[in-house]
Amino acid sequence: MSKFTDKWIDDHKDQMIEDLRGALRFRTLESAPLPGAPFGRPVRDCLDYTLGKADALGLKTRDLDGYCGLIDADAGECSEMLGILCHLDVVPEGTGWDHDPYGAEIVDGKIYARGSLDDKGPAYASMYALKAVQESGLPLKRSVRLILGCNEETNMGCIHHYKEVERIPDLSFSPDGEYPITNSEKSILQCTYKANFASQIEMSVGDAANVVPGEASATITDGGLQVAIKQIGKIAHASLPWEGENALQKLFLALKDEDLEGMDRVAIDTLCDAFKMEYHGESLGLDKEDESGRLTLNVGVIRWNSKGFELTLDLRCPVSLPECFIQERIELALAATGGKIVWWKYKPGYSIPDDSEIVSKLLKVYKDRTGDQDAKPKKIGGGTYSRELPNAVSFGPEGYMCEASCHVANEFMGIDQLVMNAKMIADAIIALACE
Repeated sequence: MSKFTDKWIDDHKDQMIEDLRGALRFRTLESAPLPGAPFGRPVRDCLDYTLGKADALGLKTRDLDGYCGLIDADAGECSEMLGILCHLDVVPEGTGWDHDPYGAEIVDGKIYARGSLDDKGPAYASMYALKAVQESGLPLKRSVRLILGCNEETNMGCIHHYKEVERIPDLSFSPDGEYPITNSEKSILQCTYKANFASQIEMSVGDAANVVPGEASATITDGGLQVAIKQIGKIAHASLPWEGENALQKLFLALKDEDLEGMDRVAIDTLCDAFKMEYHGESLGLDKEDESGRLTLNVGVIRWNSKGFELTLDLRCPVSLPECFIQERIELALAATGGKIVWWKYKPGYSIPDDSEIVSKLLKVYKDRTGDQDAKPKKIGGGTYSRELPNAVSFGPEGYMCEASCHVANEFMGIDQLVMNAKMIADAIIALACE
């Protein structure tokens, strides 16, 4: 820890808060592309505003074609580079707010706004942390680049463009996850299985494959008579399916007790045998685990009508598990329905060794700042910028002095948390780029 950077951040706390509040007032949802604004005008305006605030601090900035903003502290042409990966775009505000989602109100020491925690708050904490280190006069052995992405929440087109046209940092961290540090993310697989046959069942369950369905209903029509069946579960994220209760899997089991005939009987029996109420693909032979974690499987979306069904699954897979093996097991388990996989999307995961420089140094930064000497690296099923670059991890902001409020109503970042994160990130810059 540096007394100088701590004091500098404390002395500039009010300025950091007001700069952040200005950025939070932009509704940075992706919209129709415009010249120089590939993700729409509001995102472009927020990027310009943020780069302007960095310029005012005396930092070196560059606009990367509207895809990203770059803030650089150079250590010479031949030096290695440390990347800090943040983003300025947000998810839709949704309903249930007690505060204006873009008002950046401060109530009881908390700044309420969409993006306050994910990820504009950490982005501004990073910007002020970099300035604090620069003001300290400590020499850099690695250049430092803060990358401000504009499209993380949808398809990460910003970082894909960056990789096409810019230098890849030698090591990076993203303050868009959890403390103490996340150094492993499982591979993410989503696929759709389609089976065509005449059916008397109708159901439409789920909106997204990465959400555990909380409600599911079906109608069976037989000779003009209709039977309706409904099941209630509990919504959760697909990477943590045990935190919910999958209503669609419950519905399959309930339909198994109905008087079904022909392919409807075959299909329901097959789906029940394949998935039961399991969350790790046990009955498919997919319950595997390695250093990146244990496989999870979410039965997320189904569309079923008189012509058969389409079922979409979300799997978070150990990085060592081959794609072809997963596909074989799914198709084998569902083969009796006569269908096949018609859509497949796979994002490879990553695992950085616990004893690598970036993991060991960031873990020490966290322990020194918090006093938590028992902290250990985390392995998750979610996906962040970290999987997009080599030798990258996520580092905060949740998990210390911070409630999880990303993507929900009344998202907030506490002022004490904002300041603490700026100091922690300054510590990280010093550990990785100065020492």
